[in-house]
Amino acid sequence: MPSQPLSDLNSAIIKADLQEIIPPELIASLKIRHYRKNETVMVTGNELNYFYIILEGKVAIHNSSEKGNVAVVDYVEKRGLLGDIEYFHKCNYLHTAIAAIPTDILLIPLEIMQTHLTKSVSFLMFMCSSITEKLMKSSIKNARSLLYPARNKLCKYMLQMSEKSGIPFIPFINKDIASTLGISDRHLRRLLGELIEEKIVLKENKTVTILDIEKLNYYSSYF
Repeated sequence: MPSQPLSDLNSAIIKADLQEIIPPELIASLKIRHYRKNETVMVTGNELNYFYIILEGKVAIHNSSEKGNVAVVDYVEKRGLLGDIEYFHKCNYLHTAIAAIPTDILLIPLEIMQTHLTKSVSFLMFMCSSITEKLMKSSIKNARSLLYPARNKLCKYMLQMSEKSGIPFIPFINKDIASTLGISDRHLRRLLGELIEEKIVLKENKTVTILDIEKLNYYSSYF
């Protein structure tokens, strides 16, 4: 990747209101990368080489089961961080991150983190704020997953899969989906039958087609 003019880097940092935590003398060691929609930012299990700060756009955080089922578990937007938990835990990237829309990200090399930024109180407070927010969101989401009906979870899952592919057709293998949602095969068939009866979705072989995106979104909004 060709180096970027310092003026461009400095302007982007100021625009994202990060000038208080990024010292001017470090700017030459950083870089900004533009990610197209659906372009991969990081992959689960890859070595932690960079710390990421979202400057503009939105990144979808994906999680996968042992059987290969994939679901969007969160979104990170402007001033959001990637790699913070991994940095403190000293581990590889925990999740796969994919640009949900065109996104600009500030990449901070790991050595800059170790030699400079983690010695800065303002930067550490910035990281702590990010981790605290993630913990709060995770706690709320886990509580909701226990309280809200399985139908809401199913609708949310189908919306996420459709958003990921950009089309209203979803590969749908009952056993795998039931395992992902933590419900029985029989319960899943009943829920899917209700959505089919309401003409919200159509099931053909191993594919579900979304017919009424507004109603599907309404049913998933409680989750």
